[in-house]
Amino acid sequence: MGVLAGAFSLTAAFSCAAVAQDARPDFAPNPGVGWFAYNRVFIPPPSGPGPVRQDRSRPYVTNDEFRVTGRQPTERLADLDNPILQPWAREVIRKRNEQVLGGKLVVSPSGSCWPKGVTGFLLSPMTQPMYFIQGQRDVALILTSFNEVRHIYLADRHSDNVKISWYGESIGRYEGDSLVVDTIGLDGRTWLDGFGTPHTQQLHTVERFHLIEGGEVLEADIHIEDPGAFTTPWDAIQRFRPYEAALRKLPLDRVPVLASTGEGPLPELICAENPHSFFSGVEALPIPQAAVPDF
Repeated sequence: MGVLAGAFSLTAAFSCAAVAQDARPDFAPNPGVGWFAYNRVFIPPPSGPGPVRQDRSRPYVTNDEFRVTGRQPTERLADLDNPILQPWAREVIRKRNEQVLGGKLVVSPSGSCWPKGVTGFLLSPMTQPMYFIQGQRDVALILTSFNEVRHIYLADRHSDNVKISWYGESIGRYEGDSLVVDTIGLDGRTWLDGFGTPHTQQLHTVERFHLIEGGEVLEADIHIEDPGAFTTPWDAIQRFRPYEAALRKLPLDRVPVLASTGEGPLPELICAENPHSFFSGVEALPIPQAAVPDF
């Protein structure tokens, strides 16, 4: 009886796993389904420690909002009172605030075509969509702004020897209606957000992608840990709308917030690394080079 019970339990477990795999969320039911972000600033969690936010005394007006309302765009200025920041990280952000207040144009590393990193990736698809390609062994996230690609390997553990890289090593699994992504091995040169929030190579992110509001909204719940930069783990949220849904409702020339082209899914848009700055009076960052082979 014990053997039969064990066999039944094992069969039931495999059956549940098969059902869970079959019921996994589909973020791209056809190649035309892309997603663009609600905004370029993380949404704080309902409670608990959250991301760096805009200084409330200086409202942030995005270029995207300018296209729709005509309001004068402003720069991002961080609230330095967020308790998640270690002193050195707060000082990095404070110096950026000072540059902005001094009238200096402060360009993010992606302005020199440096990769955005995991969290910057989630904040970027404001004018060009983000696409999912869900395979049997991995999931690819493609950001059409600069044709940046994240690879998420469907595995149960990280490699024994994770190499530091711009997007680190991401492993994923499906849990019910969510894709859960665990990432380590991230290069410390990327920004966590548009405020210039720094991090170290100890950064560890866990993202949970799932559909809400009847599939009309994609939500990413992000958990961040980095004992080298923050006083405590913290959480953030980002939400995305269906890209093609907006295009179906309005002619392309009447959707200024997208500022996109009519070429269809996955147009090729290249940001080429070069030694010259795109911005007057702003020095370009050096082209990243590998000092030693990483293979």
